[in-house]
Amino acid sequence: MGEEGKPAANPLIQAFAPLHRSAMGTAVGIVLGTMIFLATLASMGRDPYSAGHLGLLSQFFVGYSVSLRGALIGLVWGFVTGYVVGWAFALLRNVAVWIYLIGLRSRADMEQYSDFLDHL
Repeated sequence: MGEEGKPAANPLIQAFAPLHRSAMGTAVGIVLGTMIFLATLASMGRDPYSAGHLGLLSQFFVGYSVSLRGALIGLVWGFVTGYVVGWAFALLRNVAVWIYLIGLRSRADMEQYSDFLDHL
């Protein structure tokens, strides 16, 4: 028994449970945006000419630069990019699990009726 007398959830059901697309997108967006923000701030503390690789993000994120203003812009762009990637990942994972489960069910149905079809 689980919490408050409710039966504990089956671990198999939890393993195949669909991912919440918005929650996954938000989580990945927060992580990516924070990583870009912190990387930009850390890079600003060093020699500005050594931040060349991080400055390449300006090719993809409009308004980004290795500066405090650019760190904030990178935070926003990182969140948006991470949200889209996380949302799409959750969607594709849910579709893949659905297709897999449909295949398992079809195979189980065929095995169930195989004896019946052999007697025809």
